[in-house]
Amino acid sequence: MKKRVLSIFLAGLMVVGLVGCSGGSSDSSDGGKEEKKVTLRYVSWMTGGEDKAIIEKFMEENPDINVEIEALDGTNYDKLLKTRLTSGDAPDVFLIQPNQYEKFAKEGFLMDVSDQPAMETLKESPALDKLYDIDGKKYAYPVCTQGGPLPVYYNAKYFEKLGITPPETMDEFWTVCDKIKADGVEPLVFGDKDAWTFEMFFRDRHFIGEQLSKDPEWGLALYSGDVKSSEMFKPEFEMAQMMVDNGYIGKSSLTMTYPQSVTYFVDGKAAMLPQGTWVPGLDEIKNADPETFELGCFTLPGDEVNGKIYTTGSSDRSIVISSETKYPEEAKIFFDWFTKEENLGEYLSSQSLTTFLPIEYAVDPVLEDYIKDLASDKYEIIMSQKAAMPAGFNSMMEKGFQSILAGSPASDELGKLDTEFEKFKSSIVVTE
Repeated sequence: MKKRVLSIFLAGLMVVGLVGCSGGSSDSSDGGKEEKKVTLRYVSWMTGGEDKAIIEKFMEENPDINVEIEALDGTNYDKLLKTRLTSGDAPDVFLIQPNQYEKFAKEGFLMDVSDQPAMETLKESPALDKLYDIDGKKYAYPVCTQGGPLPVYYNAKYFEKLGITPPETMDEFWTVCDKIKADGVEPLVFGDKDAWTFEMFFRDRHFIGEQLSKDPEWGLALYSGDVKSSEMFKPEFEMAQMMVDNGYIGKSSLTMTYPQSVTYFVDGKAAMLPQGTWVPGLDEIKNADPETFELGCFTLPGDEVNGKIYTTGSSDRSIVISSETKYPEEAKIFFDWFTKEENLGEYLSSQSLTTFLPIEYAVDPVLEDYIKDLASDKYEIIMSQKAAMPAGFNSMMEKGFQSILAGSPASDELGKLDTEFEKFKSSIVVTE
């Protein structure tokens, strides 16, 4: 089913593969002439082969351009990609993460794509258009975007058995957790061996509500010292400890990877899995026994301020062209094809991804209510930030939440935040 979708979340994070290296190849034409076929290198962190189908479709439609796909480890993507860019081994076209755009553009690694056709579509989303604007120029295009509270997936068969309905407030959410725990099942599971999974649950929480309504530029507030990290994130760190102390998250989450947590959820060992919008498309979900498992989804409740739920939004994956590519024209052909509305819509549909752009794509039925919820007037989604946090910020937050899950008191982890923040503060990119 196709529909026009204007908002959503995410997140994001760990996917595609097929390792290759660049070079040119020669094909002989029917007349015996040797034609050179350009080979572009395409790099992302998609280690599960997710981008293979769309790349193959491009090559079918553009037989004179070969694209070799390479996937880098998602948890070390920033470091690995930066090494490639600074060593003269930059891919021709690649995907970047949110915290990479400003710095890569200002360091001269990205080609100016302001005049490419897709930028007309970008203008239809003022928030995104502003987000990608650097001194009047654009150096990337949003492949998918995220924002708002996290989707929480649940086993509808199990909820029905306990007589539970999806919660609409946080108080109701905790009541649901208590009922599940009393039944001997873990309420929530996170694959926190991959630390981003637990932090992701709080990513929207610590950018939602009163703090954000008072100061949408939360990053600038941290950078300027108007508020300390330990003050800004105190409610979320204390919430994490409460969840651990109350047994809403089992210790098993600490040693599980993200894929293992999905299996744990499908097997009925946990009732809820907070995760990104890609979950309905996972093979384990699609192949689960329908007699015992039916995927459901609800929006993690948020706190209203003056009738609105304030939340941040951001790009997830963005596509860029290297400023050092030897094949600028071919790279632009690929960029334009990828960002063409029908092709990008197909890409989003194939991976259950979402966007704020007004383009048509298929939405999994499980996510329809979630998407409608975020598209409602109830949410105030703020995209632009004048202070772009570097990778060190994510690491700081992930380590803090991971330590709490391991048993460290929230007060101890809050005490570390201010010191840790100072270590990477000079790497924050501030724009006017």
